[in-house]
Amino acid sequence: MKGNYPYDYFANPNINKPIEEIWADIDAFSMEVFPDEVRQSSLIDFMIPLPPLNYEGKTTKGVFLSQGVDYIYECYPEISKIFISAAYSMWTSYPWSKHADAYCVCYDNPEREKWFRKTNPDRADKILLPLQDADFTNEYWLAPTWDTPKDIDVLCIARLSLLKNLQIFAQAIKFYHQRYGKKLNVVLVSGSENLDDMEKEEYRKVEEAVGKIEDYIDYRPVVPYNEIAKLYSSSKLVVLPSLLEGKNRVLQEALSCNTAVIAFKDLNKYSRGNSPIFVGGKESGLEVPEFSPEALADAIHWGIINNAAFKPRRNYLKYNGRLNFINKLIDSIPYFRENLPEYTPGAIEKNQWVDLAMQDNYQQSFIDFLYGKNTRIQHFRVVQDDSFIINFFYSRFGVQNSPYPDFTKLQP
Repeated sequence: MKGNYPYDYFANPNINKPIEEIWADIDAFSMEVFPDEVRQSSLIDFMIPLPPLNYEGKTTKGVFLSQGVDYIYECYPEISKIFISAAYSMWTSYPWSKHADAYCVCYDNPEREKWFRKTNPDRADKILLPLQDADFTNEYWLAPTWDTPKDIDVLCIARLSLLKNLQIFAQAIKFYHQRYGKKLNVVLVSGSENLDDMEKEEYRKVEEAVGKIEDYIDYRPVVPYNEIAKLYSSSKLVVLPSLLEGKNRVLQEALSCNTAVIAFKDLNKYSRGNSPIFVGGKESGLEVPEFSPEALADAIHWGIINNAAFKPRRNYLKYNGRLNFINKLIDSIPYFRENLPEYTPGAIEKNQWVDLAMQDNYQQSFIDFLYGKNTRIQHFRVVQDDSFIINFFYSRFGVQNSPYPDFTKLQP
């Protein structure tokens, strides 16, 4: 990751600047992984929503998404012969990748896109995809679990980071008790067992807000991923207290598990433009109108007493999940409109050529692949021992093997 971390935006929803300057501030930081940052132990994300295909004499490229596109091109310069690349930054900025064919940009914001192309003429030809890795949520694996009572009032899954505004969240939980005379069953999952100094400081702030944490919050450092769907399903509400970040994965996962989300209305407002925080409006969750503990507490109260009115999963499935993801991806990249046999917009799952090619090339249907029956060629990490996957595609599609990356020359 590189650039200037925009600390001023984390807890201030009212930045007094022209929007063009705000966009420049947001784009001045990226969470991509660049070649000069890679170490021998580095893990580079490499996600394949569609692999290369060859059938009946016709070959089409696949698509891969990564935070480390430029590093992958450095190691495998011929990869563009069989893949279209899309960079994402895990942040609200547009990616910085020089080699990516497309950028994942979180939200569809025409004004920001126009500004970006004008301001960056060297990257003006990039395809801008309003998609992120968070949009690739498996809506059938992350789904409501059977016969699970909603006995957790509020769930917050957030790193112990200044970015997450956990002190505001904790203050809201205590204020709720003072105003409504009832303690909530609150679970906070940080994902960290061994805290560094910055995480310890954020934990201290939470503790300062409520006194003894265990009096108000069930703090859980880590929850096994195979239990996460049950945790979401057990919760009435998921609270996202951030103001600025990328497209939050927790938000997607909660909605997919039929749990309503509460977020401040100013979440990512500069990058979103007119795009909603979540689809479905008040049937999916609540936007807190003011950045304050009191307003958050009131939203939580409303969300609990009206919990039966929410229908988040029904609304989520209209626009999100893997099937929606792959169709948006394919429809946004001109290459597929021009080269994919039997192409029909919004219906790749019905494309017989694709399904026949998938079975012939990889011994599974396209739907089985999309939903992770063979995760080994769908979503993996490029490290020293995993590069055989790319060489597998090279050999299958007649691409000259690149020299094997010399990992001994990487920075220690």
